[in-house]
Amino acid sequence: MWHRPADVFHRLARALVAHRAHGWLRPGGFLALCWSTGPWAGPRNWQRALDGILRRWQNSLGASGRVPAGWDEARKQEPDHDVLSRAGFEPAGHHEFFVEHHWTIPELAGYIRSTSFLPPPVLADHANDFDTGLAAVLGSFAPDGRLTETVGYAYELTRKPAAL
Repeated sequence: MWHRPADVFHRLARALVAHRAHGWLRPGGFLALCWSTGPWAGPRNWQRALDGILRRWQNSLGASGRVPAGWDEARKQEPDHDVLSRAGFEPAGHHEFFVEHHWTIPELAGYIRSTSFLPPPVLADHANDFDTGLAAVLGSFAPDGRLTETVGYAYELTRKPAAL
């Protein structure tokens, strides 16, 4: 499962952003939408445990609505490549690749804080409890102190046509 298409494009007024980006770019310029999978979306036991931890914390802190329900419906009805095409971009390539990544639990906690799921203002005074709970649950999956995942990366490359 791909997470965060274009990492932010899906949360913006895509048609407006695409139109403005087209205006900013010089003829022949490129625009890339880049994204990756999230560590909670993988098949490994620790990833399923992490997904459960995140859901419990989001629910307990009243933050489960931070990612709007149905956020991906607009993208299904009007895919990014259609939005970009209407703005004047032409397809220039798509690429996916996978990289093995090793997390420490503190690195993973920091990464989670950088997302919209549980950023510092949401965790607030509960940050230490979150870190302690995360270490308690995930520590059993990391006897060497590392959690391994295969991160999927992808990009959709588009181009503003060159001037004639």
